[in-house]
Amino acid sequence: MTLKDHIARYLELVARVDSLFQDVARAHPDAVACGPGCDECCSVYFELSLIEAFVVSGMFRSETSGATRDRALQRAAEVEPVFCGLRERLGREAGKAGVENADLHEAASRIKIRCPLNEDKGCVLYEHRPITCRLYGVPQKIGERTVACPRCGFRLGGSYPTVDVNEIQILLFRYSAELLNNLIGVAVPGPPGLLFSMATALRTDFNRQYFLALQKDLC
Repeated sequence: MTLKDHIARYLELVARVDSLFQDVARAHPDAVACGPGCDECCSVYFELSLIEAFVVSGMFRSETSGATRDRALQRAAEVEPVFCGLRERLGREAGKAGVENADLHEAASRIKIRCPLNEDKGCVLYEHRPITCRLYGVPQKIGERTVACPRCGFRLGGSYPTVDVNEIQILLFRYSAELLNNLIGVAVPGPPGLLFSMATALRTDFNRQYFLALQKDLC
């Protein structure tokens, strides 16, 4: 596969995700609260797979400029060490006896950390936002839990269509692993494989030098 093929395949997945969201929104229009001025999903703790970080970073560099880009990068620089600290804390929790994945998902869901792309209750890269952001407003199965945006009208115990995020994450891992193997001939252990905060993705230039350095680290 060429680099363009890898990107096109990821964008096809994005289109499928958008279609899933629209199906739920059409079936339950009063329950989906997403709209201009709502930035509830902009403070969610999540990480990007390699393929998504690669595409989002590239679009950020091509679609933003000047003061808008500078402000986003400044926010990224400020939030990156905070995110790393939270990730380390969750990692320590994962290593404790008796801690289940469900407990970790619950702990992560309580973390609020502002996305560096969020500005004035809007996203400066909205058309190219990650899949997590695209699905936040509808019921999702993550691990063994079913979750939904706290501002939405979906209620516990109700019968609603639910998007299986686990299946999407498996695809993102596979796409990322195949991208890396094509570029530098290296496989990564996983899943989940390589993961990036939004702050790290925005501050990283995924160029040839980056992947050559990564090759050395992984070999």
